[in-house]
This record gives sequence, structure tokens and C-alpha cells, in this order.
Amino acid sequence: MTSSRDLRISFAITALLFSTLACRAATRLIIPDTPTPQPTSTSTPTFTPTLPPTLTPTLEYTASCPQVLDSIIVDSTAFDENFYRDETTADEEIAYLVHYTVVDDELKTPLFDDVPDNFEKDQEDRTTHEEIWKLFKRLIPVEEREIVSGFGIFTDDQYNYLAAVSQAEKNPYKWELNVDIADSTQKTVLTFTLLHEFGHLLTLNRDQVEVSVPIYHNPYSDEVYQEEMDACPQYFPGEGCSNLDSYINQFFERFWTDLYTEWQVIDEEEDEDTRYNLLDDFYDTYQDQFLTDYAPTSPAEDIAESWTFFILAPKPELNSIANEKILFFYEYPELTELRAQILDRICVEYQE
Repeated sequence: MTSSRDLRISFAITALLFSTLACRAATRLIIPDTPTPQPTSTSTPTFTPTLPPTLTPTLEYTASCPQVLDSIIVDSTAFDENFYRDETTADEEIAYLVHYTVVDDELKTPLFDDVPDNFEKDQEDRTTHEEIWKLFKRLIPVEEREIVSGFGIFTDDQYNYLAAVSQAEKNPYKWELNVDIADSTQKTVLTFTLLHEFGHLLTLNRDQVEVSVPIYHNPYSDEVYQEEMDACPQYFPGEGCSNLDSYINQFFERFWTDLYTEWQVIDEEEDEDTRYNLLDDFYDTYQDQFLTDYAPTSPAEDIAESWTFFILAPKPELNSIANEKILFFYEYPELTELRAQILDRICVEYQE
């Protein structure tokens, strides 16, 4: 078994916990109304349902497999209802199992580190690692995933962090995709998760956000981070200053300017449990503006969640701010075309 450098593993684990990390954690999803009946999802006694915004579909629904799309959303809802934040979940350690370099769209050069015995099976399960990566390749067009230069498998057990993307170790203009193998067993849920992570790649890549090289080389310097943020006249997602006409800056300007000051106070809370509770209160206050209770984690997570619903849900009526976030993407012809491509890929993937 090849042993990696300590730096590689330390960087990867730290990246998963770094505050600017773009990730998907388990959350309660709001199910859009769809033209077909939906099964009733189950929940644990600890789950408290939230009141969803009204999502009324229009007649436009270009996908040839609406029931498949429904099942992806419904299954993700049922899966995420099994998660609730408590001290045990919040403190769960992340075990980074293996890192691959992506070369010519294939996984190469696996790097391993010592892990507890109970993780060795997952660490050595190259077949499952390949299956996850190949699903991502089948969902996302090749030209859209060229920025991915690394792929990692980690775990913190189920229902906490599901997946994440972060800037590559050796190149700030490339990205790495990381997936929790414990949360990869249900294909529909994994599909939703991978679409969310691609939403980050779509909105944070170098064409959308000007990479901050000082932050990349000094990731723990509050001074450097503050200087770079202060110099940015647009929305600052953490990796650098967003371009004026970028998707994420336009999204921020439309949906977050009135909320951002209030949200920043919450985001500066150092105690994680307290911050989660404050975010829950924030969501309860502005529930009609968000598609999930994970979306208010940050503008970057909000746009990634909204992107995923843009792909999977019918085009809604403009009757809530949450709906308007889905409709936002329809204003860009290139994204509407990309949606059609991804929908075709999803329908082919789930053909019987």
C-alpha cells in the first residue's frame, strides 16, 4: 500500500474543515410540487418538519424522466431527515481514506494514510471509489469537469458531511472532489449530492471568481483573508473576489444584500453548536427565501442548493423568493442548455 506524505493528508483533512470549504452536509430538503404523486418520506422522532415554500410547476418540463427526477429529490429528503445535529454528530472526526490524482479523466496514483482498522475496508474498496467517480463523469459533461484534478474518499460516518470540493493542493485554479463513502450507497442521494458539488465548481471556478493567491498560500492567516476581502467590491466567497457579472455575485446582489449583515454576525460565532442554532433561527425567520435549511449556511451553499433544484425540479411559478432562486438560472441561456444536457444524462443513467 502506497503511503502518502503527512502534508497531503493534513492538507486534505484541514481543507474539509476549512471555513471557506464548499460542501454538502445532510439537511432537510424542501420537496417541490411535481406533476406526479410523490411517496411519503419517513423521519425519525427527532426530526421536526419545516413548512415548505410553495413551488408550483409550470407546464414546461423538458426531461423525459420526471419520475426519476422526483425520486432523486424524494430519496434525498428521506435520507436527510435521518440526520439531526447534536454534539455527537457535530464532533464526529473526519477520516480521509484515499486521494487520487485525476489524469485524462481517470483515477491514478492512490495515496493512503494510516486509518483505524474499521476504516480499512472502505479505504481499500477501489471498486466503490471508481463507481462514485464514474457516476460523476456520466452526470457532468467532460468540458465542465476539466477543472477537477483530484478525487478523494473520506468518511465521518453517515449524515454529517456528504461531499465537498476544495482547491487543489498544488494548483489554485484546479479543484478536488471529495465524497463520504458512508453516504454514497444510495444512488439517488449520491446523484443529488454530486449535482450540488458541481454547482460549486460552476460558480467558484476561475472564470467566475478571481483566485486569491495570497489566501491560497496563507490559508490560516486572518490578516491576509481580511485584506483580500476588504479589497473586493463584489461578493467574496472565500477563494477570491467574484467577478461583477459572475453567477454568484449576481445571485448575491439579488438575494442576499438585505440579509448579509445579519448573517455575518451568525457566521462569526465561534461555537459550532451555537452557530448551528442561530442558523436554524435564521432559516425559520426567512424560510420562504430558501429551498433547504442548509442553504442559509452561506450564499455559496444557497446558490449550489438552488442550482440542484434548477436541474431536478420543474420550472416553478414566480410566487416566492425561493422559486425566484430557481428561476434565476433560466436567465442564462448557457445554463439552460447545460441543464438540458445534464437532464439527458440523468435520464440515460436511470434507464431500466
